[in-house]
Amino acid sequence: MPPAIDKLFALARSPEGAGQPVWLVQGDLVLAEPAAARLAVALAERAGCAVESHRRPADLLPLLADLRTYSLFGGGKVLLVTDSAALADQNAAAELLADAQEALPVDPARPLAARERQAASRLLQALRLFSIDPERGSAEEAIERLLAAVAAAGGEGKKRARKPAEELRGQLAALLAAARREGLQGWGESALAELVAVVQGGLPPGHTLVLAERMVAASHPLVRLLAERGALARVGEVEAGRDGAWDGAELLAEELARQTGVAIARDALAELTRRTLRQESGWRREARGVDADSTARFGGEYRKLAEMARGAGAGRIERGLVEEGVEDRGEEDVWQVLDAAGAGRTGEALERLRRLVGAAEDPQGARLAFFGLFASFCRQLTAVAGMMRLARVPPGETHYPRFRDRHAPALQGQLPAGGKNPLAGLHPYRLHRAYLAASRLPAPLLARLPAEVLETELQMKGESGEADVALARLVAYVAGDHRRERRA
Repeated sequence: MPPAIDKLFALARSPEGAGQPVWLVQGDLVLAEPAAARLAVALAERAGCAVESHRRPADLLPLLADLRTYSLFGGGKVLLVTDSAALADQNAAAELLADAQEALPVDPARPLAARERQAASRLLQALRLFSIDPERGSAEEAIERLLAAVAAAGGEGKKRARKPAEELRGQLAALLAAARREGLQGWGESALAELVAVVQGGLPPGHTLVLAERMVAASHPLVRLLAERGALARVGEVEAGRDGAWDGAELLAEELARQTGVAIARDALAELTRRTLRQESGWRREARGVDADSTARFGGEYRKLAEMARGAGAGRIERGLVEEGVEDRGEEDVWQVLDAAGAGRTGEALERLRRLVGAAEDPQGARLAFFGLFASFCRQLTAVAGMMRLARVPPGETHYPRFRDRHAPALQGQLPAGGKNPLAGLHPYRLHRAYLAASRLPAPLLARLPAEVLETELQMKGESGEADVALARLVAYVAGDHRRERRA
């Protein structure tokens, strides 16, 4: 177990920990949930009772009331609550909102199903994080305020959950109206106040609440109080590394190896993370956070591979098994697609493009988004080529510091006839990549490039049923080997 969990278990077994009413395990749920479950079992064994589990509960107050009143009829009770987001802050609102979208649309003529009640609870939590009263005014007005607040806070929600704006507003308003109709409260201020009272005042002997959370605000007063008491353990999260790797993936593998009894080879782990993990959008992307659904998929795929390895009599998961058994739906860096195309690596560029679109929950949206970025790159190539002629900048300077100091100012300088330079404001590194690509391409191809971009746009927006083919053709046009054409 991680050292943080070791300390938590040691405290739980000690006389000082016997009266601790609330415990918190924070981290990626692949790590936090099993650790919290083991802690809950240990506490239950000590109290001589069973563990009762709740995942994403719609309300906290009934659970706390149950803990308080059960002491009148039983000797002890341990509640394990997973992914409640009760201690989240405004940064988590985009994720809560995306969670709520997973159950949309709801049928207003029917009672909410269990999954829809969970979604409604997430929506209520997001509203309360911004102090928007879910009961006040019309549902449409409350949703309008929430979406504006989330956007102002820098959150976008998960890409896979995006819907057209009007459709999203209407469906969220219908979900909120259903939550009102059924009297759902979510984790409101009264529930948090009750939780604080439990932490400060305690529970009857043998009664305990264990929380496993992935969204926790470090500045939350209750989180600080639990940390001071030693009742908080942070077990680790997965983040997108600067070099394309995934920091913390080894922790997931260690935990899953412990659960399944089957280890994984280093190169197999790298391939599994490549095929499964995806970076979160919005504020979590800026924090290099990982999409929680993708770590859950990582865990599910690992368990499947462990069963396959065990069935084949293998002692561990090897890379070949990952390549055979796991569909590639992992993260693809759009900038690496552009860099491969600009450098003339046609096969790599097309393979990365295929993966970028194929792994997306919304392939059409991913395709159009990439085209917009690639079209901008093509315009940069044309502009760079023109400025190279005007400013007499020589081609092929591969040393970035020399390019930045000697050539970038000339390329981004004033135009002889006045007007705005289209390259002004472009980061020198991205300018260098465009310059190297323009240096590689022959002048006739660069002259035809705007027409090729326009033709691709027309084919993608209705004049062709082969949008993927049109986009791949444009990428190949830029990335192709044009040495013969240049010599001609």
